[in-house]
Amino acid sequence: MSLNFSPPKFFKIIQNHELQNGQLWVPKKFVEKYWKGIPNPVVITLPNGVQQPLFWVKRDHHIWLLKNWDKIAKFLKIGYLALFKYMGGSCFQLNIFGLNSLEIDYSNFIDQAQFVQVTDEHDTTEQNISRNKFVDETDISSTSQRRKRGTNRGVTNIPSFELTLTRTYAKGYLFRIPCDFSRRYMEGFEGIARIRMVGEDRTWKVEVKYDPERDYSVVKSGWKPFSKEYNLQIGDVCKFKMTRSEPLCFTITIKRASEERSRKKLFMFFIFE
Repeated sequence: MSLNFSPPKFFKIIQNHELQNGQLWVPKKFVEKYWKGIPNPVVITLPNGVQQPLFWVKRDHHIWLLKNWDKIAKFLKIGYLALFKYMGGSCFQLNIFGLNSLEIDYSNFIDQAQFVQVTDEHDTTEQNISRNKFVDETDISSTSQRRKRGTNRGVTNIPSFELTLTRTYAKGYLFRIPCDFSRRYMEGFEGIARIRMVGEDRTWKVEVKYDPERDYSVVKSGWKPFSKEYNLQIGDVCKFKMTRSEPLCFTITIKRASEERSRKKLFMFFIFE
């Protein structure tokens, strides 16, 4: 079963003050509708996979992206369009379009931006929200009731696990989540989780079941359509990143077994050539 999901979006036409002042104002309507319990910092992901934490501050009911915005802004020009897609939790995707209305080349962001994990001792928001919590602070009053999975994790150290696909996993209807990950972050969770490929908007619903006797979690219905859509094969390695704990969401990247075999053959060719 799949779910066609269009993430909330807002865009900004870059002006001089976004470039010179080192801050970007989030549209008020977006804040009113969606900015509830969003962690600080948020994490901006570019189409090439580069990530940048951005700390935000609330001033007179307005949200401003401040610390680290300059690391992105230095690659922008007046008139560029920046499109932000909210993917849940602390995660935003950012697409940038140039003056020619075409999406820009993001290679400079890897070579020069040097995006690194940022820590800050000082609070930049009127709310006392921890920067070292991965879970969404969607209900501060029920913190004591919230499941503990995903807490006390750095923003750039998102909980993840890798899965090398067997025949059952690649062609079947289920897979088992590694026990260490399940015990540490999921704590007996049962219900619907959402998965999506990195860089894509479409999400898929999968059912998670917990086996209390064996103490592990299994992903069941919903996995087969995803596997078929992306033509998963035996030996492919899927990396799952838990981008949100409530509701449970994962992004997936796929390392193809066929590509790895080709790389090894090429390497051996150069050795013996």
